Amino acid sequence: MLKIRRLYTSLVFLIVLNLLGGCQPETDLLPDDSAYFPLQTGDYWIYQVTQETYSITSPATTRAFQVQQKISSSFSRNGQLVYQVEESARNSEQSDWKVNAIWTVYRTLSEVVSQENNVPTVSLTFPISAATSWNVNTYNARPDTLLRYQTGSQSITLNKRSFDNVVSVVGPNDSTLIGLNKYVRMYAPNVGLVYRENTALAYCQSTPDCIGKGTITSGSRQKWTLLSSNRLP
Repeated sequence: MLKIRRLYTSLVFLIVLNLLGGCQPETDLLPDDSAYFPLQTGDYWIYQVTQETYSITSPATTRAFQVQQKISSSFSRNGQLVYQVEESARNSEQSDWKVNAIWTVYRTLSEVVSQENNVPTVSLTFPISAATSWNVNTYNARPDTLLRYQTGSQSITLNKRSFDNVVSVVGPNDSTLIGLNKYVRMYAPNVGLVYRENTALAYCQSTPDCIGKGTITSGSRQKWTLLSSNRLP
């Protein structure tokens, strides 16, 4: 009799567990926010960079080169783990890397902060949502510049490599008769930054014939596309 009672109790317990499990809401298996900006000593990212430069006094020029960002070390500052990034550049794969900058970055539960030339800027703010916006210059004296996430994640292909659940950060993207300004950053989960663009162009205003034609007189456009990384599968 005792064995039957124990068996009955066990069956009831299992049934209750199954019912509770069935009542749990479905969860979205998307990566957590921190996965979009992974940080670990030894990580590296190599980008193909294209830079266009325009000037009134000289012909337009286009330069192609590569940039490598590598996390060389980490240290603790006021209890916060900070990573040191060594940035190098080279003209081609056959050239040697030359260090052109060393800066730091750290990530908290609410944001990612980079510090270059002693100027801290907020790269990302969490949670990642179309409703989230922030001032990139929160911790410095530069003019306020708002960044925000574009609606939803997307799939993109760069250099014949596909990335899913990519989120985009955009800044003041203005296109007018007098110029074009564009700021874009794209992040893939467990990889980090895969694409960036900065554009600041001025259009011709000197004669009635060129106004409104989109004729570039000065400015620059720079695009970064991820080539390789230890974080790529």
